[in-house]
Amino acid sequence: AVEERNHAMMIVQYLLDADAPVTIPGVAAPQTSFDDERTPVQLALEQERTVTEQIASLVQTARDEHDYVGEQFLGWFLAEQREEVASMANLLAVIDRAGTNNLLLVEDHLARGTPTAAEPSTPAPPAAGGAL
Repeated sequence: AVEERNHAMMIVQYLLDADAPVTIPGVAAPQTSFDDERTPVQLALEQERTVTEQIASLVQTARDEHDYVGEQFLGWFLAEQREEVASMANLLAVIDRAGTNNLLLVEDHLARGTPTAAEPSTPAPPAAGGAL
């Protein structure tokens, strides 16, 4: 939650710097119960893919409007999303290989901190109010 808050505040800071209006909409309550241990990871992967599509759409809008500064700013988020999608896809693959009856194997995989994808190579944009 803190990471997602920081990402949102990076966008807020960009909008403030660009003297653009800032509106932060409410969000629906998250799903908190699932039928099995695989389902929340599948949902997380789907959500990461959706966010990637949304950011790509913003990049296309910036490109269409010749907003090169905005396009460059959004590049960091695309790189971050590549890492997030890869991470969730990897975790789902590990769960599928181990099966939900062998979740200790999944826990062991997570404890070893197996890398999935490189972090963005450029520093993160500043977050409004500072990162938590």
